[in-house]
Amino acid sequence: MAKKIYKVISWILLILTVISLWLVVRKPSLPEMEVSPEARQSFDRKLNLLAASQQQGSPAEIHITEAELNSKLNEMFRDSGSTGGLSTLRAVTTRFEGEKVFATLTIEVIGLDVYVTLAGKLGVHDQILQFTTTDVRMGSMPVPAAAVESVLSERMNSREMREVLRLPDYIKDVRVENSELLLEPQ
Repeated sequence: MAKKIYKVISWILLILTVISLWLVVRKPSLPEMEVSPEARQSFDRKLNLLAASQQQGSPAEIHITEAELNSKLNEMFRDSGSTGGLSTLRAVTTRFEGEKVFATLTIEVIGLDVYVTLAGKLGVHDQILQFTTTDVRMGSMPVPAAAVESVLSERMNSREMREVLRLPDYIKDVRVENSELLLEPQ
């Protein structure tokens, strides 16, 4: 009887492991993102406009669309790429919903693409861009945000990442509002 119970439990664990792995490597349904040189140039123009308006003493809010941000991110990853050990960060795609930002990271792990989707809110603290995680998914499998919070926090607070996330002095706040990225001047 004990052997039968052990065999049933072994099969159940094997099936659950296979299902979990399938969910992790399964590509989530992602909306098609418009990426174009025109959108990237629009992103750059808007940032230049924000800096110029600050210097002239008439600061103006800037609204960045998904297409503009994704085009800029696409350019950054095409030009630099990010590697480290057994995994390579290949792409980041963002989308905005209401006041939330969803960032899907495509990470190549030993030849397999793994998709990690982080959902949360943006903010600024001491001129550093902050991201508060509210939802995490690996592939199609939900992961408790608390389970990755310490790793994400450690990475976001590293010296090199703080420099990447440091905002120019003329930007006071960054947030998602009405499905657009809003840059608020000082």
